[in-house]
Amino acid sequence: MPDRIIVTAVGQLITFLDNAIFRSLESVRLARGATALLLAGNNESVNLFRQAVDQLIQSQRPDGGWSDPEETAWAIGCIRLVQGQDDPVVQAATNWLNNVRLPTGGWGRHPRDQARIPITALISSLVPEAVKKEDIDWLQDEWARDFRGPVRLSYKAGFYLLAMPQDREDELIGQTIAHLTQDQNPDGGFAPWKGHPIGSEAWSTGVVLWGLSRWSDKVDPAILERALSWLHKTQLPSGYWPYHYLDDGASLALIGAVAAMKALAARD
Repeated sequence: MPDRIIVTAVGQLITFLDNAIFRSLESVRLARGATALLLAGNNESVNLFRQAVDQLIQSQRPDGGWSDPEETAWAIGCIRLVQGQDDPVVQAATNWLNNVRLPTGGWGRHPRDQARIPITALISSLVPEAVKKEDIDWLQDEWARDFRGPVRLSYKAGFYLLAMPQDREDELIGQTIAHLTQDQNPDGGFAPWKGHPIGSEAWSTGVVLWGLSRWSDKVDPAILERALSWLHKTQLPSGYWPYHYLDDGASLALIGAVAAMKALAARD
């Protein structure tokens, strides 16, 4: 069952990536789709990935970044997987991220924004060498504040788990895992938050799986299995999932599914 998720999603994202290169779509969409395919272990589309990297490099700004921290993180993630960590393009982009870090620690949607958990966590995962203790401390405090609030966003919980160092001892990590266990919908998927009218959707489910899979020794495998089952049942014949940004939903769903499958395999 999970293999079908991967094969179908990979096929659709390869088609999307080819089209994105031809149409010169936004760098974030190009880089995110390529990164998802690379993290899924697709090694058969080398020429396509090199074309994607070439296009990303052409759109890199003179200051080293792309349009914003999120796009820059995805671009670095893609380029380093194809050309290696020591590539000068990666180094310049990492320096740009360091230069636009907010005084509080962390990153927002743009340098004038406030720091945000999803952006900071994404950078922590894709560009760990850019992350400092102050960024993790900010993220920890921000999620602790959100966790005490009336609405706990499932995808923020997933991003928090994605970013936290695995050698960090903190009871909030266990509390977040327990919260997500309760937050899982009866159908197995995750919504942006429990009780959201949209119900389970692919993007949030992918993010939560990505985060939970890093802590698989503390997670009931049935949680991962039910979420994978939901992705299987709701995947469209095309390989996408019903989501308002099809390639965004498919990319995060694929990343989360692959991470969950690896985590489950490691337990066997």
